[in-house]
Amino acid sequence: MIIDFHTHLFPPAIAERAITGIVDRTLEIYGMVQPVAFNGTIDGLKESMKKTGVDISVVQPIATKVTQYATINRYAKEITCENVISFASLHPYQENVREVLDDICREGFKGIKLHPDYQGVEADDEKFIALVKRATELGLYVTIHSGEDLGMRAPYKCMPDRLERLLDKVDQQRIILAHMGGFNVWDELIERGIVGCGAYFDTSVVSRYIDIEKYRKIIDMHGADKILFGSDTPWEDPALTYKFLCSAGLSADEMSLICEKNAAGILGL
Repeated sequence: MIIDFHTHLFPPAIAERAITGIVDRTLEIYGMVQPVAFNGTIDGLKESMKKTGVDISVVQPIATKVTQYATINRYAKEITCENVISFASLHPYQENVREVLDDICREGFKGIKLHPDYQGVEADDEKFIALVKRATELGLYVTIHSGEDLGMRAPYKCMPDRLERLLDKVDQQRIILAHMGGFNVWDELIERGIVGCGAYFDTSVVSRYIDIEKYRKIIDMHGADKILFGSDTPWEDPALTYKFLCSAGLSADEMSLICEKNAAGILGL
């Protein structure tokens, strides 16, 4: 079984606009064409899963404004089914963070997704730390975008120094750091000892940017029991993510942990 722990989609009415906006922004900032694996809708995700052999996808929505959480979480609940499981989201600057987190728990969500850059808040900001701490105390998992972001301009808000301060103050066991701990800052993650910490890392959208030796080194240092298969689709085809993972020369037990067992434990499957 393959569980893709890091996917994105949008309501049909805005999917095309959302995808185009990110593609255009990446082209403007970095001069590169961002590949798109599917059209950004729930139907597109399910069709992609059939083609790429993914059995379960975990959707990671992002509330970029304080006013968005209710709509986002309502749609997240609507699309959750046997093979698509959505996390919830909320904004760190909301006045009613505790109430929203309580609602998220009551609705049965397993976790929330936060993105410091898209949400405009540093990862070591007091409000961000308070939100993460409260969420983990309630038993929620928290997926956090870490490192650089190809759709945003520097300075980035969850670089290793800020991440280190965040991790010192929260329950690391319920944190999931996207992009192998932090996109394009892997050497610093190793130097600071974040590789090897208690948080999970996911494998999302790194296969075109990290050499296989460093990728394997991070897995070995961090432990396969704390790595989650994730593609960040539609920004990377899960088949490409899986092919790159297979090229790392891992054992069958390590592959099973990364592709299925670690995620199943978090999701209660």
